[in-house]
Amino acid sequence: MSFLNGASRTLVALTDTTKVLTFEIPADEFGRPNTNPPSVVDIDNVTLYSFTLNTDKMTLKFPVPSDYASGDITFFVVWTNDGGVDDNGKEVKWQLDYQTADEGDPINGSHANSPKVINDAYTSATGWIEHHTGIMTIAAADFAGKLCVLLKLSAITPDGVALTCEPQLIGLCYSYTAYVNQ
Repeated sequence: MSFLNGASRTLVALTDTTKVLTFEIPADEFGRPNTNPPSVVDIDNVTLYSFTLNTDKMTLKFPVPSDYASGDITFFVVWTNDGGVDDNGKEVKWQLDYQTADEGDPINGSHANSPKVINDAYTSATGWIEHHTGIMTIAAADFAGKLCVLLKLSAITPDGVALTCEPQLIGLCYSYTAYVNQ
């Protein structure tokens, strides 16, 4: 006896595929701590945060995306200089400290593989130009089984000649591999 009783059936299998997604978190979505927050700078339709090197910081609770499929999550900083000085070729180093957390986990301190740092040179002879750093990678193993990654972003003394002004944060971009139904 046939399960289909002789009827012809077409089985359509739904398969999941993946693709890399990239999103930006505007600077004004970060938390400004009570101690050592960066200064707020409004330029036309954008809010920037001006960092004093080795002092100011911003924080963010970053949930692991619900459509996350696999692999690392990469971050890059979107920033500019203060618009008033030629900083072409001068540098800043961005530092991303992080801790991973799930319900019941301690949130203090940093992950063993934290911080991530990227030294970056400003590449314009004018100010207020959107500039993107290289990537900082948080390995999949670091947040496996966790609900969120707690981030702290700061600007620190670079390896080369420092900017003559304060670096200004526009936002933070991140990329990850997501499930996508076809």
